[in-house]
Parts: sequence; C-alpha cells; structure tokens
Amino acid sequence: MRVRILLSAVAAATALSTTVGTATATADPVRIPIGSTDFGSVDLGSSDFGTPNSMFLWQSPPTRYIVVLGAKMGTLGQTPDILNRRLDVAARLAKQHPFNRVIVSGGDTWWLPVSEAQFMNLGLIRRGIPVWQMVNEGRATSTVQNALYTVGMLRGMGASGALIVTNGFHMQRALKNFRDAARKQNARLEFRPAYA
Repeated sequence: MRVRILLSAVAAATALSTTVGTATATADPVRIPIGSTDFGSVDLGSSDFGTPNSMFLWQSPPTRYIVVLGAKMGTLGQTPDILNRRLDVAARLAKQHPFNRVIVSGGDTWWLPVSEAQFMNLGLIRRGIPVWQMVNEGRATSTVQNALYTVGMLRGMGASGALIVTNGFHMQRALKNFRDAARKQNARLEFRPAYA
C-alpha cells in the first residue's frame, strides 16, 4: 500500500511538470484513495511543493510527523498570535501532506479546563484539518517536556523524524531539546525546522 501511495504521488508530481509547447500543465487537486477510503484532495500545485520540508515529508509519509509546539494560552483561552502562526504553518503542511500526522504538544494550565493540545486541535479543525490526522501530547508544560514526551510518542509509533513547527526565536532551543531527548531515549529520529 505504501508503494502505491508513493507511486501515485510521483505520478501526480510528474503530471504537474509536463509541459506542452510553452504552456505548463496546471495543477488541479489530486485525489488519492487508499483502499476504499478517499482522504480528500491533495493540492500538489502549491508553491511549497518541492521545498526541503515538503520533500522531507514526502520521502516517508507514514513515519514522518509534523510537531506543533504550544504557547502560553490567555487566561480565558485566547490563542496568542505566535501560536496562531504555528497553527497556520502546521495546517498548510498537513493539507499538502495528508498522510503525515500532526502532533500537537501542550499540557494543562491551572486556569484552563483543557490542555493546550486540545485548544490546538480546535485551531487545526477550524483550519480544515481532520481529527484523524491529529495526535495529542497533552502533558508538556515546557519545551523540554514537549521534546521528552513527543520523542517518546514518536519512538513508540515507529517514526523516522518530524518537522518541528515553532517561531524563529524558539527554534534553536526546541531543536536542541528534541535532539537531546532523542539521544537520551536512544531514538533514531531526524528533526527539521518549520518556521512559523
């Protein structure tokens, strides 16, 4: 089944690059059914197709994840701008790569009845991401814990790597925490940045 998915993606990408005379073929969304289930269309015509992050996810869809790190929520559950930017980037990646799951990482806060991860789920649903594509890590209350708990989940799911979605000011520390956690847990995982 995995080979069929990859072949379908390669065929679709090849069709996009076909040229006739001076006109280039336009990209219509491609529907890629798996078995009897149709998971919707994949917009292969995006300008992000072929970027390093896209290629990283396409190389091994079921074992590569998109990890979105939480940010301190407002006292009434307001989503801060930095988290909205992270969710925007994660949603764009998830729509372009529907076979890659999104892990939302953020734990409970004393002033909210649910975890940051559950708030992020709602944010991704509002951006058109299906629930089945999301995985919750709802315990972390720091970047170190984001890394520790998420690496454990990735290892348990047989992952090979993940894109870490966070803001520029936070990225270097986040990548270091994730790589340190992977080393401590003997997990062979590759982490790459996806800047929000």
